[in-house]
Amino acid sequence: MTTHSATHRRDGGPGRAAVGEHPYTEMAPALFTDGYRALSTAFDRYRTDAFAARLLGRPTLFLRGHEGARLFYDETRFVRAGAVPGPVRRTLFGKDTVHGLDGPAHRHRKAMFVHLADHASAVRVADLAEEHWDAAVRRWRRDGRAVLFDEAVRVLGEAVCEWADLPADTDRDERVRDLAAIIDGFGSVGPRHVRARLARRRSTRWARGLIAGAREGRLHTTPGTALATVAEHRDTDGERLGEHSAADELINLLRPTIAVAWFVTFAALAMHHHPEWRERLAAGEDGVARAFAHEVRRRFPFAPMLAARARRGFGWRGHHVEAGQLAILDLYATDHHAGLWPNPERFDPTRFLRHEPGRYALIPQGGGEPEDGHRCPGEPFTMELLGRAARFLSRLSYTVPPQDLRYSTASIPTRPRSGFVITRVAP
Repeated sequence: MTTHSATHRRDGGPGRAAVGEHPYTEMAPALFTDGYRALSTAFDRYRTDAFAARLLGRPTLFLRGHEGARLFYDETRFVRAGAVPGPVRRTLFGKDTVHGLDGPAHRHRKAMFVHLADHASAVRVADLAEEHWDAAVRRWRRDGRAVLFDEAVRVLGEAVCEWADLPADTDRDERVRDLAAIIDGFGSVGPRHVRARLARRRSTRWARGLIAGAREGRLHTTPGTALATVAEHRDTDGERLGEHSAADELINLLRPTIAVAWFVTFAALAMHHHPEWRERLAAGEDGVARAFAHEVRRRFPFAPMLAARARRGFGWRGHHVEAGQLAILDLYATDHHAGLWPNPERFDPTRFLRHEPGRYALIPQGGGEPEDGHRCPGEPFTMELLGRAARFLSRLSYTVPPQDLRYSTASIPTRPRSGFVITRVAP
């Protein structure tokens, strides 16, 4: 059964299209089978940027586009607590972490992340990553081949662990692979999710040991570094974070940097299909690396959507939202919205050569302001690491042998199936 309680234009405003709320439509099956494209298909079919349906039986308002993002990040209307499904929240974020906080508690905890992930830190991590990229090339030349995704995980993991002041040990490679497994399985079901949950348990035990060691003086820590800062952080009540929460927040500082490996692999794929941009990157044209990084984040899928709950009841563009109702902001659908990005499936970094995108326009890592909202504070790390990695790869000589470079938009998160194999590497 479908009801039509309002009409909407493609931009979500009043219009002639007979499209409105579909409160009895369950979207979960489409999300499981179609992944990133499920909601885009629904938005286009309904010819709207906002529609009501159900997600796992819960009444839900689905949003995309500039205005939908502005609404979603309005803290007078939405909160994050209790919005993300438990399996995803526990696997990706952990318990009692910044992602589930609201109001003053969120701003206070978020300030720690914003302070640690500032521009100077992004440059420092990228400098460390470049050292590890150079070492990786020597290894690739010796071995004759490399799987770029696996190498990016290793390079970025080593760099962020060094930046965070974590002690070097023989298990670091394994710990980094666990953090990558958490990312790889957060949006899946079946074996991938099981692997992610097991990796989360191991990672939490490891991080708890680091926090305890820092607090008890068994580990030497440098004031101001990530490990020391998280270990000593005090919440609004003046108390230090519980050991488990501190461990989860430490993981939440490390994990997003390792997630850049997905974007690095897509950057290599983009250069493979668009060699003219590889040439422009290698030439060092002003602004090209940053524009290229923006377009990789827009064009290729990573985080699919975000969730919130209505703080109170309100009306918006013909929709009535009840207190506690779920809202979903579709990141992928917004970044592939034909009304916002002409020919959205075309890879075109010139979109970003002349201007920076608005806070609610390009939202692969969320929208709004990172300082006082829920936008990812690690975005400076992503941009610096991705831009430098793309420039680094553009200046290498290598062969891309025959392989399966397809990626499935039904799999969340997704990446080229082969991991992007390269051979005959030379500076």
